Amino acid sequence: MSSISAALNSPKLIRFLPWIAGTILAAGIVVFLLVFFRNTSDVAPADKSAGPKVNQTSPRTVPVNKSAQKLAVTFIRTAVARKNPTLAYKISGPAITQGATLAEWTRDWNDPNVGIAVIPYPIDKVKGSPFRVDYSYRNEALLEVALLPKAGAKIKPQIFYIGLRKFGKGKNSRWLVNYWGPHNIIAVPSQ
Repeated sequence: MSSISAALNSPKLIRFLPWIAGTILAAGIVVFLLVFFRNTSDVAPADKSAGPKVNQTSPRTVPVNKSAQKLAVTFIRTAVARKNPTLAYKISGPAITQGATLAEWTRDWNDPNVGIAVIPYPIDKVKGSPFRVDYSYRNEALLEVALLPKAGAKIKPQIFYIGLRKFGKGKNSRWLVNYWGPHNIIAVPSQ
């Protein structure tokens, strides 16, 4: 008996032959599936796509408009402090007034059951309110304002977003506060 026929007739090889054949068959099936079912979509890969490239552009950033900054301060001193509802209404955009008339706004000003869409804060207890610009474009800006209480005041500091937007066109355009909301909406327990 030659050494090849002896190796093929060995009981050890005969016992493992089905396992070896099964492994080869499984590998063949995997290779077949990968070749046959490769990317068959009709969409061309991104680097070979047809048509011109689309450049996404965001508006050019600009320094915050001085009148918008003054408006933000006025809004905090009126609407947030709950003083002068008429002026607060006049400088609030549609997202804040929510379709209310001046009469409805004034009626709901201090009503805890209705209220207005401005979260109040006791401004008379604030020692400072630094601003940070999140973004500023020609017709829109988002600022963060930190309301820092005076020493001994029993209120926590809070950071708010204030969104400003220019409404109208040409000489009739004006800045309005169109968003006022807390930076962190998770309630923080006192002490």
